[in-house]
Amino acid sequence: MNSLVGAWVLEDFSLTREGTVVHPLGERPSGMLLYTADGWMSALLTVHPDDAPVASVFEETASGTVAYAGRWEREADGPVVHRIQTSHYTPWTGTALVRDVRLSPGRLELTVAGADDESLTRLRWRRADA
Repeated sequence: MNSLVGAWVLEDFSLTREGTVVHPLGERPSGMLLYTADGWMSALLTVHPDDAPVASVFEETASGTVAYAGRWEREADGPVVHRIQTSHYTPWTGTALVRDVRLSPGRLELTVAGADDESLTRLRWRRADA
């Protein structure tokens, strides 16, 4: 079984650019990342429920939320590739998001370096309790 398979809970989401660290979804983001053994994945990242404004489901917008799903693959100890089939952000649909992987017991860190601005996006996850 691949060590990524299962459910992961978001602990931290940060973006470092020119030495400055920002937290696009706040200091305590909320989210889940799911990897199935047969190659499906889903990711939802959002602001913590206590920090989000109250709105009806019809008033809610994609602001403060990242959501996508599709297929995933990983060879040996290489990066994970998310092949996006649907997303809150239309330009991602049909693309592949490549993330470097660092695993430790019960923890997963995904990173991606910016192509043109030396930025670094870091997502830290913990394995969800059974």
